[in-house]
Amino acid sequence: MKNFDSRTYSINDFLEWHDKKQLVLSPKFQRRSVWTDNARSYLMDTIVRGKPIPKVFIRQSINVQTRQSIREVVDGQQRLRTILSYLNDGFQISKRHNEKYGGYYFSQLDSVDPDIQSFILNYEISADLLVNMSDSEILDIFSRLNSYSVTLNEQEKINANHFGPFKVLADRISHKYNEFWLENGIINSQNILRMNDVTLVSDLIIAMCEGIQSKKQIKSYYNKYENEFPYDEKLLEKQFDETIEVIQQIFPSGLKSTEFRRIHVFYTLFTSIFHTIFGLKNFERDQKRISPGDYPKARNILEKVELLFQVDDVTQLDVEQIQFLTDSRRATTDTKVRIRRAEYVIDLLNSI
Repeated sequence: MKNFDSRTYSINDFLEWHDKKQLVLSPKFQRRSVWTDNARSYLMDTIVRGKPIPKVFIRQSINVQTRQSIREVVDGQQRLRTILSYLNDGFQISKRHNEKYGGYYFSQLDSVDPDIQSFILNYEISADLLVNMSDSEILDIFSRLNSYSVTLNEQEKINANHFGPFKVLADRISHKYNEFWLENGIINSQNILRMNDVTLVSDLIIAMCEGIQSKKQIKSYYNKYENEFPYDEKLLEKQFDETIEVIQQIFPSGLKSTEFRRIHVFYTLFTSIFHTIFGLKNFERDQKRISPGDYPKARNILEKVELLFQVDDVTQLDVEQIQFLTDSRRATTDTKVRIRRAEYVIDLLNSI
């Protein structure tokens, strides 16, 4: 027998219940620590953009003395606390999350947009209403829900715990190039759903900022950049766009039929092209920009790189070719190996 009801409530509903003391934000079922300023800002940015947030679970009962319905939030407390705090001018959305509404308290938003306050108050939140349910029953529900949850991979765990400008930038760029990953066979749709595209983009942005690093360092850079990201996000996105554009000009037919579709080899291609345009930090190779007129030559050179993977007898290759082939076949993402691969490709491009 069904003992819950799925509904949607406006933010204004929650505000009214809170003001009338009918909303209980009890810590009894709290499952995570208090959110950071970045996390709170990111949630409100999600709401003002009209994007959905996860549902909340509410236990509803009736106070027979006051004859009022009492709604106890058993999951989603931090989300609702954040929303209520924002409505009471408890904090501002970060400008790095939202240029238009960032830096303003809720009460000041009408000076930016006369409709945004009403939009926020009417924003609907999905909720499962648990009527007169005991603590043991609620715990059983959460246990069952968790039984069907997919175990988070490393990138999903990182995204669940970071809300800073670096995370936002990596998310935005990775989603922007969704078709590029798919059309070129770099990442398939299933792996995009598991955020492999975000892993790749964050890895590339780190290289753009700090030079080539080990893939194992991604999490540490998310931590480092959570509260302060000392780089211009707009400039980085522009540089990323320009690097992809050059790759597309060199490979007008795309990468799907090439070895460069493989993620670790694409990483080498991207960082190498980036170096020719902007220069990689702490990289001991000359920076020689390829002119548009030389794109066909660059394509011919990179085709020769691809031919290395088709060689049956490696004794026909020189030492550098063998090293590059070995490094590429192992798909190693250690710093030294990544640097060696990039040096090999950049040396070839510099010979144009």
